[in-house]
Amino acid sequence: MLQKEWRINQGKEYRFIYKNGLKIIGRYMIVFLRESQLNKNRFGIVTSKKIGNAVIRNRAKRQIREVIRKNWNELQPGYDIVVVSRYNIKEANFALIEKDFLRLMRKARIK
Repeated sequence: MLQKEWRINQGKEYRFIYKNGLKIIGRYMIVFLRESQLNKNRFGIVTSKKIGNAVIRNRAKRQIREVIRKNWNELQPGYDIVVVSRYNIKEANFALIEKDFLRLMRKARIK
């Protein structure tokens, strides 16, 4: 679980990032990010019912959380980031998900 100060919680924050943020599409996830005035990164993780049942969705969220936790120190601070998992994330192992996430962060120039 991400610490509370690292999370995006409110729906209006998600909508603001979707509307005004940069969208980067990867193989297993889509990342929306926007600069914030904070000196830390905040994350939101979204998985829809299109991915599968609750077991599959929760597994995807756990894997994304672990990728974020593992690579937290390598990212530039000051961004709000929403990670939306794609339908094929259920077929990927942890290494592929991590590789896709890091590629998207490099593409966004925050790694």
